[in-house]
Amino acid sequence: MAQRNSFSPPYYFRPDHLETQLSYLAFQAWSHLFGGGSPEVLFQTNHAPFYALARTISALFGTAAIAVAFFIGASYRASIGLWSAVMIAFFPPFVEHSRYATPDMPLVFTMLLVILGCVRYVQQERWGWLALASAGIALGITAKYPAVVGTAAIAAAIIIASLRSGHPWRILTRGAASIGMVAGFTFAISPSLFTNFSAVRKQLFQQNSTGHLGADGLDWSGNAAFYANDLVNSTGVILVAIALIGLVQAIRNRRWDMVPLLTGLVFWVALSALTLHWDRWGLPMYLTPLLLAGVGADVVLRWAAARRLPAKVVVRTVTGLSFLSLLLGSSAQLASALAPDTRLIAAVELADRGIDPDETYFDGYTPFLTDGPRNLASELTVADDGAIQPREGVEELPYILTSSRMVGRYLAATTMPEERLLYSTIQKLRPETVWRTVGIPPASPWEPWRIWQTVTYIRDVVAGGHSGPQLILYQMPRVS
Repeated sequence: MAQRNSFSPPYYFRPDHLETQLSYLAFQAWSHLFGGGSPEVLFQTNHAPFYALARTISALFGTAAIAVAFFIGASYRASIGLWSAVMIAFFPPFVEHSRYATPDMPLVFTMLLVILGCVRYVQQERWGWLALASAGIALGITAKYPAVVGTAAIAAAIIIASLRSGHPWRILTRGAASIGMVAGFTFAISPSLFTNFSAVRKQLFQQNSTGHLGADGLDWSGNAAFYANDLVNSTGVILVAIALIGLVQAIRNRRWDMVPLLTGLVFWVALSALTLHWDRWGLPMYLTPLLLAGVGADVVLRWAAARRLPAKVVVRTVTGLSFLSLLLGSSAQLASALAPDTRLIAAVELADRGIDPDETYFDGYTPFLTDGPRNLASELTVADDGAIQPREGVEELPYILTSSRMVGRYLAATTMPEERLLYSTIQKLRPETVWRTVGIPPASPWEPWRIWQTVTYIRDVVAGGHSGPQLILYQMPRVS
């Protein structure tokens, strides 16, 4: 964008225009105020400030999401606002993805704006809240295409508010107005999504393609179960129970203004229909249980406050375990982010030993390709006698470097027997060097067990443990 001197992003992959445009403004400001030059020139000499700025924008979206969650909960009661903010602030996947320069946390933020606008619209039926919800959809679409699913919340809010106020004709008039506002706001933010719709259409079809090893092969129920399992492992059964209490409370009291809180449920149903499943795709789904947990926590603690001491102790102990699990889980994410990555450690050691990519068969997610997949089977094969050898036309090299992020995928790939055989044969070789990792922060549906495991994980990081994938360097067996 800087090279073209254009504010229009050239890519339509997610489309990620919202964060790209904000990053462009941040890059320009930093480069001219502190760098003394233009971003396209400074980037060539030092990437680090630009990556830091891009990640800062994601962190700001994550931080702003906490404030929006408070206002959503405060629409019902100030204490619910507090608990809703706590749920969003300490939910480990949100903490994790707030440090990545990806559109996932911007999508979470914009969907919270949509929910806030819809909740207030049901309560007050004012145009301003409808405009806020529509603007949230538009911002979300320019971040990630699935934001369009959030229009279901606007539709529900308009129908509920119109019927409760006795003005059913508003369903059509305000529904049409909201459609116009979503289109208008989206065009104002990123007109190229309309002017180059052929690129958008192409990406929409590609996004739902198969062939992503480890992220395909499930039907709707399998995808739905994947996201449900991820939620329970990230929150714990106690928090899920608290969220169910919040849902029951909303139904019992006929709180129609809490219907927009179910927006995440719509995402769950809709995105589970796609051919792929990724953990980050579940982030907007988790808004529903987290916001309902804010309601449920308020209900539970108010109930306990009116009871005798034993009931207070039990309820506060159980809820305390849940909140402690969230706190430690989010702290583990921060510890993982601050720990040295195995790829950085290995890069230094390999360079010191004079081992470079030109003499190594290497996996993806290694020092030689840090942020993408790569298949060793494109260069190596297993002969009939069980020996590893280069494929025809591939030069023989002295080293093999594997990453646990690729090894695990192919060992589990029952539909790819050749690749599976290669990786299992490589594992039988004697490692020359192993760069061990503490792994990813632990997750479990059982809060006490997760607390124990998380404390151990943080201790290991503090003791000098490394994050990232496990890397193993092997000497290539000589081909006779």
